[in-house]
Amino acid sequence: MWEIDQVRQGIVKNQIPPVNLWYGEERFFIQEALQLLKNSYLAQDPSGSGIEILSGKSTGPEQIVEIANTVSFFGGKLIIVEDIPYFQDGQGDALEPFFAYFENPNPGTCLVFLAQSVNRGRKFFKAIEKKGSILEFGSPKRQQEWSAWLDRELAARGKTMKPQVKALFLEWGGHQVGALSQELDKLALYVEGKEIRTEDVRSLVPQAVEATVFELLDAVAARSAKEAVQKLQQVLRQEHSLKVLTLLSRQVRLLLGARAMRQQGRGVEEAPRLLGIKPYEAQKIWQKAAQLTWEQLSWALRECLETDVAIKTGKGEPEFLLELMVVKFCEM
Repeated sequence: MWEIDQVRQGIVKNQIPPVNLWYGEERFFIQEALQLLKNSYLAQDPSGSGIEILSGKSTGPEQIVEIANTVSFFGGKLIIVEDIPYFQDGQGDALEPFFAYFENPNPGTCLVFLAQSVNRGRKFFKAIEKKGSILEFGSPKRQQEWSAWLDRELAARGKTMKPQVKALFLEWGGHQVGALSQELDKLALYVEGKEIRTEDVRSLVPQAVEATVFELLDAVAARSAKEAVQKLQQVLRQEHSLKVLTLLSRQVRLLLGARAMRQQGRGVEEAPRLLGIKPYEAQKIWQKAAQLTWEQLSWALRECLETDVAIKTGKGEPEFLLELMVVKFCEM
């Protein structure tokens, strides 16, 4: 997540390369870095005439290269190429204009290609890796990284949180950078004083569905049917019944996976890779899996499948069928 700092330092030192590829799962960080870059060009030319945003799908490589080679009379030129299809099959010779340009790029132009994912084996990737700069923008992975990100965001807004409030905010709001940033803006606006407290988070920040699902599972593990049903009703107010069932089924499958890993003598550090989830979620799943047996989880998964069939075949009201399933969970 420190790629933004690299961009910021590159702007300050005037060392942003002429050719760049930015990609990754965290679109929010990419947009934040782009805004920093745009602001640096707007400082030279407030009209914004030196900034062009192109679509990689509708603008051909030859046209992009032609624009990149055009001299700007008001300072440098920033060209942002979005939604690039250059890692797909069948590109062939169509990308040759880029490869020639990468060998001798216009020093007065900063060319930034944006992609959600890349193929490192493609010629396009290797060409930029050799002649330009590549940055991957990802979400914070471990709890320390989330805490460091939150500290930086709080400082930027002139606010503070105690450690327990930080933990609550991250769990309560969900681990989505863009959504959390918006909630921080709201807290900064409405909270008087410098410190954001527990009651501020609970009253102003909507609880993420994933966080409520974990609380539902906590209630199931504690055999508290009343609390589990309350949490289920809370989730149902936010999501469609089938989406809720999908979320619950996913959690049960992850718990089964973590339980199997425990029985195989594996450690929690392997869980993100083997289960395909992020480290912070892996820690929670790992701890929860220790509270439930393989038999309980297998039975719970069968109940999820049977409830799915019952909902889709109209054997009852979806909300009632889900409540019945959750109550059964608490009795298993």
